Amino acid sequence: MAEARILYLGTENGLIQLANPGKSDRWREVGRALEGQLVHAVVASPRDPLLVFAASDAGISRSINGGLSWKLVRAEPIRTLSFGPGNLLYAGTERGTILSTPDGDAWRETADATAPIIQLLDLDDDTLLSVAADGMVCRRSLDRWVACELHVPNARGLAASQSVPHTLYIVNATSLVTPYGTHRLPAPPTGAILMLRGLDEVLLVGTETGLLRSSDGGNTLETVAGAPEGVTVLTTPPRFIDQVFAGTTAGALWFSNDRGRSWTQLRSGDPPIHSIAFARAQ
Repeated sequence: MAEARILYLGTENGLIQLANPGKSDRWREVGRALEGQLVHAVVASPRDPLLVFAASDAGISRSINGGLSWKLVRAEPIRTLSFGPGNLLYAGTERGTILSTPDGDAWRETADATAPIIQLLDLDDDTLLSVAADGMVCRRSLDRWVACELHVPNARGLAASQSVPHTLYIVNATSLVTPYGTHRLPAPPTGAILMLRGLDEVLLVGTETGLLRSSDGGNTLETVAGAPEGVTVLTTPPRFIDQVFAGTTAGALWFSNDRGRSWTQLRSGDPPIHSIAFARAQ
């Protein structure tokens, strides 16, 4: 049976679902849901491509049939979602609590922060990172949350090196903060930041006027010619480490298959895009 690739776009007006029949380069729209909601985050289960969760100010909605239908399973404002160790789903709330669940039915509070949780980031070594709006970064490992040394006020986005453990990168309102120093950016960052894995890691940072790329851990940042402006989210599909999808404030979806060096616009005219999830189904 041919493989189908699915993209879920979380926008300021609901969720848009796109499908790609395997080797085709064309993505076609196959559904819309949660209209009227600003979808802050969307994630697909790494073990079950038909299991998808979306987060908005209304709460967390779940689909068990690949986006055909949705059910609200947690009614409180949620800012971020991530699958973590043990295939548990973690959710960061507006009130600063981190929740976890195996299926979306039973929820457990695992940590509390003093500000909204704006991002959860799962690493390959069974570590989960969280960053709050006040810049406090915590690491969950062996069922414990521990505060990290890096603390950046007004944090907007977080990335981590896979080849150099515990090396973190954060963008705030003006700058990129790395373990080696702070770099003021040429334009305000949007919060979109992504570290591409590989022998030579690549860091991508979105700003209001373009996209910055670094192959030396953020020490030097180059503006990518022809890249989209106002990138609000950057996502790399699992097992496709050279590919990147980007969503913008203008409601455009972009794609790169060469680690962010060049970009192609896939579609436009949608509401501003805030999150992207990738899934593969047989």
